[in-house]
Formats: sequence, C-alpha cells, structure tokens
Amino acid sequence: MKILRRLFAALLCGALLLGIAAASVRSASNVYFMAVNEKIIEMTPENMPMTVGETLYIPYTMLSIRDTGINLGVSAQYSASRRTALVSDGRRAITFDLQANTAYDPQGNYVNARAVIRNSMLFLPIAWICEYFGVISFTTSRTPYGTLVRVTNDSVILSDAALIDAADGMLRDNLASYQQAVSEQQQPSADPSSDPSAQPDSGPVVYLAFLWGDAVEDVAQQLEALGRQALFFLTPQQLLEQDGLVRRLVGAGHSVGLDLTGATVSQCVQQAQEGSRLLADIARCPVYILRAADLDESQRGQLAQEGWAVWSATQRWEDTSSSAQLLGQLSYSQANYVEAVCSGGYLSQLSAALRSLTGSDYQLRQTVAPAL
Repeated sequence: MKILRRLFAALLCGALLLGIAAASVRSASNVYFMAVNEKIIEMTPENMPMTVGETLYIPYTMLSIRDTGINLGVSAQYSASRRTALVSDGRRAITFDLQANTAYDPQGNYVNARAVIRNSMLFLPIAWICEYFGVISFTTSRTPYGTLVRVTNDSVILSDAALIDAADGMLRDNLASYQQAVSEQQQPSADPSSDPSAQPDSGPVVYLAFLWGDAVEDVAQQLEALGRQALFFLTPQQLLEQDGLVRRLVGAGHSVGLDLTGATVSQCVQQAQEGSRLLADIARCPVYILRAADLDESQRGQLAQEGWAVWSATQRWEDTSSSAQLLGQLSYSQANYVEAVCSGGYLSQLSAALRSLTGSDYQLRQTVAPAL
C-alpha cells in the first residue's frame, strides 16, 4: 500500500509539474519580443507588441531613433496632447489621428490604416507601414521564450536565426523581468501611497532650455525661487555683451550652453571653439552643450562626434500660448525637451508654466549633458 501511495503521489506531482510547464509554454506563446536590426529592445507590459484581429501592432518607439538609436529610414513621432502620430521617410508621410480614428497623407487623402492606444502607448500596424513606405520590412520568429518581432532595413547584418541564437540570454532575461513586472502589477496594494499614479514622479519628464531674450534674469530668478536650475543658451556674441549676467547665471547653478548660428558643421565647430574660450574666460567653466538649429540631424550627429552634447528640442514654447496650452503639449510617453525664449512679452504665461512644472504632476529635471 505504501508503494502504491508513493507511486500515486509521484504521478500526481508529475502531472502538476507538466501542468505548470504547459502553463509556462502557453504564457510564453503570448509574449512578443522586439528587435530593430541587430538591437534587442526591452519588452515591458506597456510596450509589448500585440495583435488586434489578425493585425500585428508594434509600439511607435520601435521607429523612433531617440528610443532605439537606430535610423531605419522611417521614423515615427507621437504627440500625446494632440493625439496624433506622424510617420515619415523624409519624402512621404502619414498622420494617424487617434481622436478621429483616421489616417491621412499630407494632401488630406485618407488611407486604410489605423493606430491604437494601450496603456498610454501608441501602436502602429507594422505590415501596412512596411508596405506603404517600402524601405523597411518585418519578420516574426519563434524563440524558446516567445515570438520575436524584428524590424529591419538594408543595413541589417545577422539573419533572424543568428540573432536569436546570439541573443538567447537576453531574451531569457527579458522574459523573466517581464513576468516579474506583470506579477507586481497584479499584486493588490494595501497602501495607497504605493500606487504609481499617486507618486509625485508619475507625470511627464521635462528638460528645459531657455534662449536669450529680454527676460533672462527674471526667468532665472523665478527658477531659483522655486529651487530649480535650467540651461540657458547664448551665442558667442551674447556671451561678450552679457558677461556679467553670464557670471550671475553660473554662480546661481544654472548651465550655459552655446547657441550656434552656423549653416555648416565646420562653421558651428569654429563658433563652438570660440564660445568655449569666451565662457572659460568669463565664468571659468567649460561648455558641454550646443544648440545648432540650422543643422539637420546628420550634421548635429557630426557635432556630437566632436565631443559635445547637442540639444534637440522636441517642442518650442511660443509666446502666443497660454500656460495651459504650453503644458498641454507635453508627452507622457517620452521625455520632453522644451525650449522657450526668455521674452518679457509672455513672461506671465511662462511663469505660470514653471510653477506647475515644479509641482507633483511633472518631473522637471535639470538639463545636463548626460541627459541628451
């Protein structure tokens, strides 16, 4: 009898283990990993690709050079405030309007494609985008841990099989962290303060930079009264003309960057070198950050290769907007790099926006070189 009981227990244990293993396989079969060319993108409960009907959707961040560091030739930008997304290859473009549930080209012609929102993340129909633009493609491949969704262009090197083999450990670790995150989300919390939505760091992430204007000192004083510092851009000529104010900004803990006006990389490098010498003489501090508004993305990349951090604004606050409109432009899904002119004409709107940004609904961070 004891032998029979032990045998029954062993069989029952084996059945339970098989059930657990089967559940794990079923769970993994619903998991989508992501890769862009040879780069594995971290998958989270918020950004994991999904299918709606028979259509595969990927997070727009897979087409964002800011998020992946890879220029596929097709880029995607999303405005949470406007609830619109722009996908473009530099020649053609499609706007996805989430409010109207439509999509259209620059001429206003509607196309048969839709974007969707899940957990504040925008998702795009990857098969349609690949077909429309024709310069990228995608594949789906089974792995021991789930399905790998891979978007590639003609710069791809490894085959899907070679990438999966090389990234086995990364995929395994990504699945483990994903399952841990899902488990934590599903656990009830007895402490309301542990709810992420109640935390003061749950709002949009904002980095501020200010361009020269007649209200620089007023803006600086308001920031200091709020216990914050910011980045102020000046041209080399403005450094010469405002040396006293520059020393005052640096002494108060603000950062000073160079606003370059050159139309070529070589002109901007020359201005940067000149401005660096001036700032060293005026305030005994180095230059880390440059702004080169007249250069394109590729040219700014060349400046970065010279050793500087290069500012690229995602939004420009104009003096025709109210503080509510300024704040309404901020994205919850990605960091906001906002630049504003220190103009006395809209100082009141700017002041109201700054007071809101230093509250618990936003994450206002100091703009330093490592953040760019």
